[in-house]
Amino acid sequence: MEFERKGAKTREERLRERRLSKLEKKEERLLEEKQPSFLSRKAAEMASPVIHKVKEKLPSKAEQTAQKSAELLQKAFEKSFDIVLEKGSSWIGKICGEEKKLRRYELFSQKPLSGWELSKLGCEVAARASANMVFSSVQGGMMGVLGIGLPDVPIFLAAVFKTLFEISLSFGYPYDTKQEQTYQMLLICAAVGEEAERKQAAVDANIVAQQIRMGAGICSVSFEEAKQRASKALCSAALMGKMVQGAPIIGVYGGFRNGVLLKQIGTVAAVKYQQRMLRER
Repeated sequence: MEFERKGAKTREERLRERRLSKLEKKEERLLEEKQPSFLSRKAAEMASPVIHKVKEKLPSKAEQTAQKSAELLQKAFEKSFDIVLEKGSSWIGKICGEEKKLRRYELFSQKPLSGWELSKLGCEVAARASANMVFSSVQGGMMGVLGIGLPDVPIFLAAVFKTLFEISLSFGYPYDTKQEQTYQMLLICAAVGEEAERKQAAVDANIVAQQIRMGAGICSVSFEEAKQRASKALCSAALMGKMVQGAPIIGVYGGFRNGVLLKQIGTVAAVKYQQRMLRER
C-alpha cells in the first residue's frame, strides 16, 4: 500500500513537471514579439485608409496632439481601474459565479492530479475567456459604430477583470484582495506591453505570487505601481484603436481591438494561473 502511494506521488510529480515544462514554453512564445493574427491583419488592412485620413486631419502639431491623447487615455484607464476595482469588483465577482467556481476547484483539488482533469479545467477556462472576448468585441464594435471611444474604457476594463476573476477562481485563488489584484494587473502588463516590459512583468508577477504564498504583508510591486504600469501598457496598445473608435461607423475597427486585447490578456492569465497552481499544489 505504501509502495502504491509512493508510485502515485511519483506519477503526479512527473505529470506536474511535464505540464509546467509545456506551460513555460507556451509562456516564452507568448512573451516573444510576434506577428499579428490573421484577423488582426485583415482588420488593420481594412482600417488603414481610415487611420491615414484621421492622421491627416490632425493639426500641424500632430505629435503634441498624439501625446495629449495618450495622456488623456492613460488617465482614463487609471480612473477606470479605480472605479472597476473599488466599486465594481464585488458585482463582477457575483456575475462570475464565485461560489460555483470555488466548489468546482475544491472537487478538482481533492482528486489525484491527472492530465484529463487539467485539460478539462483548461477547456472550461478557455470557453469562458472566449465568451468574454466575443462580448467585448461586439460591445466595442457597437460603440465604435456610434463613435464612442473613451467612455468605453470602464466597460472594457470590467470585461478584462471579469475574465481575470473567472480564471483566478477556476484555479482556486481569490480575486478581491489588493495583492491578488496587483498580481492580475501585472498579468495585463505581461500580455499587452512592449516585449521587454512584458517579460519584466511576467518575472514580477512570479515574485508577487511567491510573496502572496508566503503571506508577505507588502509585495515588491505596489498596487499603485501595478495600476500605473497596466494603464500605460493598455494605453500604448489601445491608443490608435480608441482614436478611430471615436469616429462614427468606422470606429468598429477600434472596437474590434477590445476583443484582441482581451484574448491576449486571457491567454497569458490562464497560463500564469495554471503554472502558479501547479507550483503551489
